[in-house]
Amino acid sequence: MRILLLSMPDMAPQLNTWKAPSLAISSITANMLASQPEHEVYMADLITARDDPVGTIQGLLKDFNPEVVGFSAKSFEFSTACRIATYIKSLHKDVKTVLGGYHSTLMYEDIAREGLAEPFDFLLRGECDHSFGELIQVITDKRRSTSVRGLSFRDNGHWIHNAPRLQEDLNTIVMPNRANRLLTGYTFQDRMLDTLETSRGCTMPCNFCSMRYMYGSTFRTYPLERVMADIANAKKRGTKYLAITDDNICLDLKHLESLCDAIIREGHDDMTYVIQGSSAGISSSETVVEKMSRAGFDMVYLGIENVSEKNLKLMKKGNIVEKTKRAVELLQKYNIISIGGLIIGHPDDREEDIAVNYEFLNRLGVDFYHDQIITPYPKTGMREDLLRQGLITNLDDYRKYSGFWANVKTKHLDSQDIQFYKWKYGQKMTSFFRSPRAYKRRFPTGLLIKFLLKYLATAPYYQTKKFIKNYGKTERERFQAYIDIQEHLNDFPELPEAITAEPTTKSRSA
Repeated sequence: MRILLLSMPDMAPQLNTWKAPSLAISSITANMLASQPEHEVYMADLITARDDPVGTIQGLLKDFNPEVVGFSAKSFEFSTACRIATYIKSLHKDVKTVLGGYHSTLMYEDIAREGLAEPFDFLLRGECDHSFGELIQVITDKRRSTSVRGLSFRDNGHWIHNAPRLQEDLNTIVMPNRANRLLTGYTFQDRMLDTLETSRGCTMPCNFCSMRYMYGSTFRTYPLERVMADIANAKKRGTKYLAITDDNICLDLKHLESLCDAIIREGHDDMTYVIQGSSAGISSSETVVEKMSRAGFDMVYLGIENVSEKNLKLMKKGNIVEKTKRAVELLQKYNIISIGGLIIGHPDDREEDIAVNYEFLNRLGVDFYHDQIITPYPKTGMREDLLRQGLITNLDDYRKYSGFWANVKTKHLDSQDIQFYKWKYGQKMTSFFRSPRAYKRRFPTGLLIKFLLKYLATAPYYQTKKFIKNYGKTERERFQAYIDIQEHLNDFPELPEAITAEPTTKSRSA
């Protein structure tokens, strides 16, 4: 059987230089071929085909002629997944379509009940490394559909939802397949990018996160031998930059330290690694941070979240401000670039509350920042809290659920105000000359001089261009021009609208 797996072309505006392959479909491909090698399984990450997704899809269908197409989609990608599935069905009506990923896991009952599942024949929930292969056995009449945990399927017009998927034993999951990718162009800052994981899950109680619905409130690690083989495989394929996608790698510092030791021992410290970590974890061990630096850990996305003790308590993060200061201090000491993760738009936020967070990041000296507006992700405690307070302004247009857009208001600011202040105060954090301490230190002197000369040579042109573009415009008008561009980032006008069905109550649990 010919199987094609797709990840979506949607891009979050704040990640416009990030084109990473989907680890999910790479893992599914590998585990499918390990257990059922008689099938042909290929994958395409459409993030690298944003300029012409329709033409790319047409080419994939023509060249590969798949019998099953799988889709991996987060909430903000769900609409595009529906449109692509609709398009594929319009060309090849007999193709079986399968939706997996976060949105399917969180919202499967709503998707089925509201008629939004019409473009799909099956929904998969939870970890799909093995369940996708089990579904293929159903399609090829080697297994009963009711035997696949985490599967939703149609039966005489009714959606049947099987029991939830149990967490997978990571020892049974083979490392990702990178050879069967049909597209190229995975980059970050013009360097070849790939992804891997060394663990899954998080035990923290943060109420703005939906992670536990995918991985449970547990922390599981892969054997280090498997991780080293995974790194070696990515390196062999020319990867320069590896994003370690662990949900919270700092939960087990002994694991992180052992990982660094293994990377150094195996000679993989010639790679560049980026992780997301907690302030509490990074601040608690200088020894680990020093080893991270020697192992090639170049960048840490630090979950600072907010400077307000009240807002941190609301998110169930605990008061981590002092730990954040220590974490940034250690990262700077060992020349590791810090990205300060910030969440604004909390119920009691005024303009000054938002401003003080950006000022805190500036004083802290983080190299870069990544700001988000609190998003009422499905099934989270934060969504329930905001619903009770009547502060959600966009309940179900999930296209805006990327962290960039204001889907909420506060008791003092409307959604447009929050969006404006995010842009306004973010503008002050974007200059190369503002801070990037570790970033500048990582430049050899010659390269830094070359960069500065290039900047000085080109700055007048760009400054003049910016002046002409903004001449006569108010601050709000400049903001609106910026927002208008972001509004259409994921339009993909060539794709048809998704087919839907009438809402129904015809679904049940198996």
